[in-house]
Amino acid sequence: MSYKIPDDDRLAEAIFVVMYRNQQIRSQSEMVTAVRSELNKNGDEYRVSGERIRRVAVNRRMLQLVIEYNRSNMTTDLPDICPVCNNPMSSVMNTTLDGSRTEVNRKCTACPYSIGVKKHTPGRYTFIRKSRK
Repeated sequence: MSYKIPDDDRLAEAIFVVMYRNQQIRSQSEMVTAVRSELNKNGDEYRVSGERIRRVAVNRRMLQLVIEYNRSNMTTDLPDICPVCNNPMSSVMNTTLDGSRTEVNRKCTACPYSIGVKKHTPGRYTFIRKSRK
């Protein structure tokens, strides 16, 4: 059986409808199920990953994303690209007692992801509908 991959506009429309119906979605897998069901309601079979749904929603500022972290034993350097939404990370610098500057952590320029000296990885995403102002 063949399937389709939705373009970003069609995907954004499905995310909007899902978030309009739900105040909050408590996991990425729940979000994937809801968005796929919205995409497939007309009989088409669309496939889309949770990472792509998350990335489109964050980059289009369609919702508020809350990230719960898990501890990690990573020994790699701090990332330059955000693992949540693929946007650039910015350095947060601090001045030490001797006057030199050191990097304390890095945070994403688009979403709430940040990483510092204590390494951690995203564990659970909660998607919250943006309030109307």
